[in-house]
Amino acid sequence: MKAWGSRILSLAVALGFCFGLDAVFGGIGQEYATRLAFLAGLYVILAVSLNIINGICGQFSIGHAAFYQIGAFVAGYASLTFLETSSIKPLYWILMMIPIGAVAAGIVGFIVGLPSLKLKGDYLAIVTLGFGEIIRIIAINVKEVGGSYGMPGIVPIKPLWLVWLIAVIAIAVSRNLLKSAHGLSFLAVREDEVAASAMGVNVTKIKVTAFVIGSMFAGAAGVLLAHHEGITNVDYFKMEISFIILTMVVLGGTGSITGSALAAVFLFAIPELLREIKDAKDQPLFVTGAALVASMIAVVVVVAIIKRIVLRYHGSVWRKVGLYVGAIAAGFVVQYALSLGLRQVPALAKMNFEIAQLRMVIFAGTLIIVMLLRPQGILAHHEFSWKWLFGLFKRKKATEAAA
Repeated sequence: MKAWGSRILSLAVALGFCFGLDAVFGGIGQEYATRLAFLAGLYVILAVSLNIINGICGQFSIGHAAFYQIGAFVAGYASLTFLETSSIKPLYWILMMIPIGAVAAGIVGFIVGLPSLKLKGDYLAIVTLGFGEIIRIIAINVKEVGGSYGMPGIVPIKPLWLVWLIAVIAIAVSRNLLKSAHGLSFLAVREDEVAASAMGVNVTKIKVTAFVIGSMFAGAAGVLLAHHEGITNVDYFKMEISFIILTMVVLGGTGSITGSALAAVFLFAIPELLREIKDAKDQPLFVTGAALVASMIAVVVVVAIIKRIVLRYHGSVWRKVGLYVGAIAAGFVVQYALSLGLRQVPALAKMNFEIAQLRMVIFAGTLIIVMLLRPQGILAHHEFSWKWLFGLFKRKKATEAAA
């Protein structure tokens, strides 16, 4: 009963979140904010789906953008060919196209999964990376899918609730896979293929299944992207997209489903929020060279202190949190003092950088900091669950009772 109660609660919260998010962003009437929420949902789908391949099954794939692209181009071609001449309502159309795009990407995922039978690690990574570039170059040279110009004119269909519903489904499928008896086979292959095979696990089937499931969700995300943007273009699926998705998986914790979802939102939000940062007069915010150099030095100092606390201090949790807060406060002091001193250097005082132009530098710096402080990822191999959440309250009540 407890298990069913937890599942019903999770389902209710998930549906409430999807439709509540749509109501909130639809209510404020800001197209830019709605678009960001939509794209964040897509990255959650992509990160969670890649986590099935890389995190749960342990196959090092870095060509996930190819499956994303296949779903988008299948949806774009079908929309331009059939939708305008049919009487299908837009919502029914995209509900029909999502499984079609997913199946198309899944078939390709099956083909790509075959080489993984004899390859692993860096060799598999090279194969998947090459596959991603092959798909992109083929698309550039095929006129039927628009070539390098892409396919404009796709009917825009933008249900925000739907993209987050697919994201929730991806999380649910991954979590149920991980918690079931079948999921143990995936974990066994991840840990040791030889030992898993010796214990009777069909390693071939597990690897291909991981590629198929992961690529199908990526294809579904591609369908949503094509109809949201109203155009498909190969520039949306460059090599760096695969690396960003992989970074989300690693940062969230390889094998952690909810960690991948949190990291996807986090990493997507950083550059997008910095893009629109303004000062009090609603003008682009600038930072001097002196302040920038001082900030970099202060960050190094804070990271070094926190790393030392993590390795050396083993006291109470709250005191440890206090030390972290003190380290961050010391960083602000160091930054302020250094910036005052560095302003005396004419070259640094005259330099001005717009924060929006530094967003990718800050993005990369954030990755370095998180990996230095938490190399196992945000959640490592752990998952967010109701049991963990309610456990926090129980521990809090037990502490209060003891006091």
